[in-house]
Parts: sequence; structure tokens; C-alpha cells
Amino acid sequence: MKIYYLQNENQEIIEDGFEKFNDKCKSMESTKYQIVNGYNGALFFVDYTKTDEYKAKADEFKARSELNALRHRREDECFSVINRGALWYDRLTEAQKAELDEWYEAWLNVTETKVVPNTPIWLN
Repeated sequence: MKIYYLQNENQEIIEDGFEKFNDKCKSMESTKYQIVNGYNGALFFVDYTKTDEYKAKADEFKARSELNALRHRREDECFSVINRGALWYDRLTEAQKAELDEWYEAWLNVTETKVVPNTPIWLN
């Protein structure tokens, strides 16, 4: 039995079926049609996931995902504190303001340093 499939330019399988559904379909015997979920949730042939090209794309996707996760953490953990307003800031000591400034600067640089700063104890 044959399986018909289409792939995009990234080698992702974008559609498949047991009947030819498009003139651009490729086909393969079902016993050889071995696919897996890839780095981005898309379907890929198992053999392709062993190539240097795939591994480079997976590494790039992982790096982007890690940076996005840091950005989300910065938004959740930092910006909610930094954007509190003058009434809150006016109650801080000079030492707290200096510590808050260092913490904020570390958060602004987190996508470069990839180091999540420790929250000042008095903020917890």
C-alpha cells in the first residue's frame, strides 16, 4: 500500500493520505513511511532527523525558544515590579533603589547573558 505526501521547503510533511490528492504528491510504500514529531511539532521522516541540516535547524529552534522563555520570564517577574509607579518607588530606601536598578539592568540583559537574576529578598 502506498502513502502519498507533500513536504514544504523545510522538509516538513504538510499533508499525507492513502490516495493521491495533489499532482505534486510524492509516494512511498507504507512500510517505509516512518515519521516522527520534530523539533517544532511538525512531522518529519525519521532519516531526515539524523541529518546535520535537521540538527542545525533543531538547535536554532531550541535557542530561539530559550530566548523567548527568558523574555516571558522577564515580562512576568520583572516588568510587573518595575512598572509599579511613583508611590511605590518613593517608599524604597536608597539601598533598595540601587539594588532594584541592578536587578532591572540584569533583566534587560538576560537574552545576552542567559542568566536569570536573583530577585532581591525584600521583593519576595
